[in-house]
Formats: sequence, structure tokens, C-alpha cells
Amino acid sequence: MIRSKCNMEFQEDILGEIISRLPLKFVVQCKLLSKNFNRMISHLEFAQILFQRHKDTSTQLIYSNYDERLFSKFSLNPITRSVTISSYDSGILDICNGLILFEFELTMPPSRCCCVFNPITGAHQLIPFPKSPEFELETTGLTVDYPNSDQYKLVTISKVVENSSLFYKFHLLSSERSGLWREIQLRTNTFISFSDNLYVYWRNSLYWLRSDGIVLAFDTKKEEAILIDRPEFIDHYVLSYGKVLTSRDMSGSDIWLGRAKDLLTLVCIFRKYIVIGTYDRTSSCWRVSHTLDNFVLGPDGNIIGFPVWIDSKQVSFLVQSTSPGYRDLYEYDAKINGYKNAAVLDKVDYPVFPSNVSLCP
Repeated sequence: MIRSKCNMEFQEDILGEIISRLPLKFVVQCKLLSKNFNRMISHLEFAQILFQRHKDTSTQLIYSNYDERLFSKFSLNPITRSVTISSYDSGILDICNGLILFEFELTMPPSRCCCVFNPITGAHQLIPFPKSPEFELETTGLTVDYPNSDQYKLVTISKVVENSSLFYKFHLLSSERSGLWREIQLRTNTFISFSDNLYVYWRNSLYWLRSDGIVLAFDTKKEEAILIDRPEFIDHYVLSYGKVLTSRDMSGSDIWLGRAKDLLTLVCIFRKYIVIGTYDRTSSCWRVSHTLDNFVLGPDGNIIGFPVWIDSKQVSFLVQSTSPGYRDLYEYDAKINGYKNAAVLDKVDYPVFPSNVSLCP
């Protein structure tokens, strides 16, 4: 009996090793073979193995063309391109650890809702936004702890004035308690608009960049919110290298917030240089990590490139190519301590969402 049990465990280990090396779409199909296969593939331990095995080869850059309702995807290593047509008036709000967050405008009855969608498994869930005046809702965020958990959380931010006091009002929903929104508030002295940056999910918290350089952070586990001070180095470099005003058709900002090499990262574009800073949560301060020649500034003085956050690498950039409609992917090369052209991609629009594998239900 003991030998039989050991043989079964050995066979499961061998099968798990084989399945984890298959293309992701075949891994999902294997869940349908039997209850035992489904149990094994759905286990968090297998999810961690699968994530580590595919995290470098499954990196994708996804973006949407709102005029044509197209969702385009570039897969890296090797580079391939595919296009999906949306059947609804929807837009991508963001992508977190393999799950895509869409926003919908429903007509019957008129309302706004979002959809959490897994492109690997095809699983999805429609979620109505919490009840609040439409003009109050500022932004929405998605957090996914995969591969450590198969749960996700949604966070919305509203700006509210109550009895002459200013508050950021957060509504939090967990997939563990579907349909139940919880409310958290943070008092503030003034309302500053958020930049056109996407929010960032890093170490259990969501981060939003304001147009004044201050970052609003919300911890989804502690359910607490704080404001992170504007980096001191920004003003220093403005005086030394001259701030750049970018064209609004790119991103509307010359400061980007993102995550690279598992660090909360700020990219600032100045007239002469690109300055990359990282946030030290222990000391609660920003530190400059790289200062580079400005290779994303066009002859007319407008920025012609933007960062893409491929988390396993230093910050990468997509820069307008000399060929119309194309962009060059620049990646950091440690050997030359600088950036080099790694690939050419066609018809890529801002914003671009990096994505990796997830088998969350």
C-alpha cells in the first residue's frame, strides 16, 4: 500500500513536470482531462512552478485601439503579434499578473461596470461599480497576488468633499466576498489631478502618480492609504537640465511611474537626460539609480518614446522609429551600461500593458 502511494506521488511529480513545460493553452486544456489533473494544475504550488518557468518566455505587450475596438498583443521571445476584436464598447483599464480589467458602458439599464478577464483560461466576471456620483469616480485598480493566491481585489478612488473637508474615498472589493464593496477614507489638504500614468501594483499596494509628483498609495491588505512625498531629485534636475513639456498625444506627462526588477520606479524626462529613480520603502525616499542621455526626444522637442515596464528587466522604452508606424524597443544592456535597439514593433499605441501567465479562475 505504501509502495502504491509512493508510485502515485512519483507519477504525479513526473506528470506535473511534463505539463509545466507545455505551452500555456495546452496546460489549461489538461485541466479537462480528469479531476486529478484539474486539482494538480489548480494547486498554488503548481502555479508557482508554472509562473517561474514561463515568466521570461510569456511576457506580452498588450494595447488597445479605441477607434477600431481592437486589442493587439505582442509576445516577446520570440516576437509574434495577434489582434482581437472587441464586441463591446470597452477599454482596458489595466492588466495585473495575467488578468485584464475592462470597463464597460451598459445601456440596459444605463450603468458602468468592469470585467475581470483571464485570456489564458477564458474565465471572466462582470462587476458593477459601487454606487457613487459618476463625476466623483477618478480611477480603478486591480490587484492579483498570483502565483501566491488565486484571488483578486478591485479598488476605486473618488474625490469627496464632506463638511468642508477633503477626502480620497476608496472602495475595495475582494473576489473572496464578491459583490461586497468596503469603504476607506484618507483626508487630504488639496485635490491634485492624477497624471495620465497607469497605476502600479507593487508589494500588496496600489500606487497612483499625481500631476504634482506626489504618489497616492493604498495597501490592499492593511486597507490603509498614504501620500508619498514628491521626489527631491526632480527639482534638482529641473534646474540643471531643463524640464520638457511633452505632446499630449503620447501620454500627457514627462514623468512615468512603474515597476521594474521588482522596484517601484520613476522615469523622468528632462531636456538633456532621462533620470530613473527607485523608491526605498524602508526609508520612505526616492533614490536616483540611472542617468542617461535623452534618446526619446525628437528634433521638434517633443518626446517620441515612453517606458514599458517589463518587470524582470530594467526599464525598457518604445521609441518612434524612422519608419512610419513602427516603434523600436530599447532595452538596457549591462555590458555597455546603456540602451540598445532590441526589436522593431509595428503599430503600437500608448498605453502598453505588460502581462505574464496566470491560471487564476
